[in-house]
Amino acid sequence: MPTFSYSPFPTLDLDPTRSPTSTPTEEEPDPYEKGTCLNGSLPDSTTAQTVDDVEEVPCSAADAHYRVIQTFPFTSDMDNCNSNPKTQYAFSHRYTMNGAVVSEYVYCLVGLGSYAR
Repeated sequence: MPTFSYSPFPTLDLDPTRSPTSTPTEEEPDPYEKGTCLNGSLPDSTTAQTVDDVEEVPCSAADAHYRVIQTFPFTSDMDNCNSNPKTQYAFSHRYTMNGAVVSEYVYCLVGLGSYAR
């Protein structure tokens, strides 16, 4: 049975200097697609924890730690990744605007290099 690292829905604030009632000028970021590589560090825990250092990087980059193998849109239920036996990590991302959830995704990941399990 795979072990999962859970990251509870980091909030992406496109402009932290903006007041909570202002209208953002940028659009919602595109979700990560299958095959996308990510850096950062996901906790080795089954307890939900916040992370804020996960970003998309080229898969050839030295700091590419994870590769997306499956995406579940419109959910924050990381148990969806249990259906993919190749999953080594699960990551959830929630995009909010003025405190309201605009979109959310669950990503099933495999570790790359020393992050592989």
